[in-house]
Amino acid sequence: MFQYAEPIPVDNIKECKFYHSIDLPNHAPIEGDWDLRSSIKEYLGNYNFSGKKVLDVGTASGFLTFSMEKQGAEVTSFDMSSDGEWDIVPHYKVQPRIKELLQNRNVGLQRIRKSYWYSHKHLNSNAKVYYGNVYDFPDELGKFDVVLFGMILSHLRDPFQALYSASRLSTDTVIIVNQAMPSKEPIGYFMPNAEDEKLLWAWWAFSDGCIRRMLGVLGFEVKRTVTSKHTSKYRDTPEECTAFIAQRIH
Repeated sequence: MFQYAEPIPVDNIKECKFYHSIDLPNHAPIEGDWDLRSSIKEYLGNYNFSGKKVLDVGTASGFLTFSMEKQGAEVTSFDMSSDGEWDIVPHYKVQPRIKELLQNRNVGLQRIRKSYWYSHKHLNSNAKVYYGNVYDFPDELGKFDVVLFGMILSHLRDPFQALYSASRLSTDTVIIVNQAMPSKEPIGYFMPNAEDEKLLWAWWAFSDGCIRRMLGVLGFEVKRTVTSKHTSKYRDTPEECTAFIAQRIH
């Protein structure tokens, strides 16, 4: 049965893990894995979200949701359900430990989920939340002006299916934010390799042309792109990504 998620009461910030840095009212700045605070408008393609109904696919700590909401959007946040399975790369060297790795990943997911609800409460957010299967979005979610994929397609085993499933719900715009190789050729590069068993959560690198072609097959044309750089506490240099703003072909 379709239903939106009930808020999770979280009072102790130590129970949380923040994927993105965030500033909350009457609260010390919170450091996350990534800091988009100074570059969020470019990250989101300088799109005008005022009055738009938006689906945020892969919301994590919710920073993108709350940023779009601040710009005047009505946002529904989506993330993986608690009983869902991560798309772990089944590398032969870790296959005996896959269940353990997934369990650890799910513990981390719960902490990230708590960080979403912690921020949701402190920001007095009106965003709704749905937890489900990224490959099978229910029609009951309704229609959206904008469907946003914020740096998640590369982490999915079947990115095209996820893009297809969510894009069906967009009446106008799909925004994909992702790292992209500078090539017009429709290239999808398979990232895992036999030598590196640590690369377990990243599947694909895409060219600019590949993202455009996937969107085109689904009936969307890229109208413009915005490239920006963002910092991570795990990287020595800023990471570059591109926002692809695509409109439905009518």
